[in-house]
Amino acid sequence: MPADVGRNTIAKSFEVTARAITAFAGGVGDFNPVYFADDRPEGLIAHPGMVFSWQWNSRFMPDVELDLALVRRGVHAAVDVRFERHAREGDVITAQGRSTAVRQTRAGVFSSQRYEFRDSQGALVATMDSDGITRGAQLDGEDVELASAPPLPTASAPSVEPVWSITFPIAPQAPHVYTECADIWNPIHTERRVALAAGLPDIILHGSANITLALREVINRNLSGDPTRVSRFAGQFRGMVIPGTDVSVIATEVRDEDGREVVFFEMRNDQGQLAIANGVVVADHRR
Repeated sequence: MPADVGRNTIAKSFEVTARAITAFAGGVGDFNPVYFADDRPEGLIAHPGMVFSWQWNSRFMPDVELDLALVRRGVHAAVDVRFERHAREGDVITAQGRSTAVRQTRAGVFSSQRYEFRDSQGALVATMDSDGITRGAQLDGEDVELASAPPLPTASAPSVEPVWSITFPIAPQAPHVYTECADIWNPIHTERRVALAAGLPDIILHGSANITLALREVINRNLSGDPTRVSRFAGQFRGMVIPGTDVSVIATEVRDEDGREVVFFEMRNDQGQLAIANGVVVADHRR
């Protein structure tokens, strides 16, 4: 509904504890010591992907009546996260979203929400623009847009050879582990009968898990394992990843731009289909 654009979600606060940090990182198999060595004098660094946990649990709009039949046809389309700084152990992060756009597309109704994540002093830590499509839906009114994400870097012409590529298995229990460790529950990811009823071939791995796995590889391969260098990451959610199959993360280009390192990447499922398209990580150079 265009009238819902501009409405806020609930605000919810999260204590960034060592337990929360290690659980999230463990849920995506990222054993970088900055997330696990809890005897570090400076404390643990929150995994950049934790923004998905905070967003998911602050997405509710109790004053908006939802059509559950439409909700079940909703799919995550894209995400764009910009960091002012990275959360650390001991922070308290408050997340709140706002509906920023709806428009009619051939596939259904496109919608966008902007989430802000602030510390206990009110300072902005990160901003997320999250896009979705309700398949087959019709917009009741005109397109509305209050805000949009800033332009992303554009990749050069595709290269024949990737900068690097890695293929690894997605364990059959990966969606269940991620669901509990990230506190992101949607039954299409963990209950096969629900996934089949939704027209899926099986349970599928969360889109947020897919892009976090890709981010894991970029940080550990291109950024020397330093997540605090990430100033932005983004990507579009495309094909499905079925647990028990392999995925490949491919870095298609790495270049310097405006004094920062930019890594373009994609993820493909075991059928060679794009699971994450137009992925990009923008990183500060090591200080």
